Amino acid sequence: MNKAIKKTNISIAIAACIIAMTACSDRGKAMQLYLKGKDAYMKNDLQQAEALFKKAVKEDKSLLNAKLMVAKINYYRKDFEKTLSIAGEIIDKEPNHIGALFWKARTLVIKPGDAAASKKNETEAMLYLQKIIELDSHHLEARNLLALLYEKNKMFKEALYEYHAALAEEESLINSRANLSILYYRLGLKDKAQAEIERAISIAEIAGVNSKNLISIKKEVQQ
Repeated sequence: MNKAIKKTNISIAIAACIIAMTACSDRGKAMQLYLKGKDAYMKNDLQQAEALFKKAVKEDKSLLNAKLMVAKINYYRKDFEKTLSIAGEIIDKEPNHIGALFWKARTLVIKPGDAAASKKNETEAMLYLQKIIELDSHHLEARNLLALLYEKNKMFKEALYEYHAALAEEESLINSRANLSILYYRLGLKDKAQAEIERAISIAEIAGVNSKNLISIKKEVQQ
């Protein structure tokens, strides 16, 4: 009796190992397809990218970022209904998926419709954007889009708050890039130091932040 139980336990363990190995193999293959899809996407080969992302999802249904990329491709094709549908499927599986929440909000804002439909879509989009900021207070794109929607709907106090919060994030980003530039310079990585300080200055100019200190750093790392 004990021998039979032991044999059964061994068989179960072997089966579990085989299933786990198969799952790992599927995930690995799915990730390879996803990375190839990203490469095609960066080259603007959307048709090839979409095919690869769909294959990745077929191999591993839990790879939601591959599914999100399909939604983004449909967004740029102006197939907004499909974008909303795919983003909605992702949110159904993972309610806190920030990427899906953002692209659904962005699509709702741009989707054509009459005044009543647009108003409804904007209200829904604001809810998604507010949720994103609750999950990730550093999400600048969500803050900026939410601020624009507040402004459009004459919610000026709320718009001001979001713009100021976005600017604070941008200033923090500028400081981080400036400090990184100095570190690269001290490590003897002059090219990287110059690239980072240039990025910091560009962000500062766009954000309307005083760049006098950044220019001084630029002169230092160019020596």
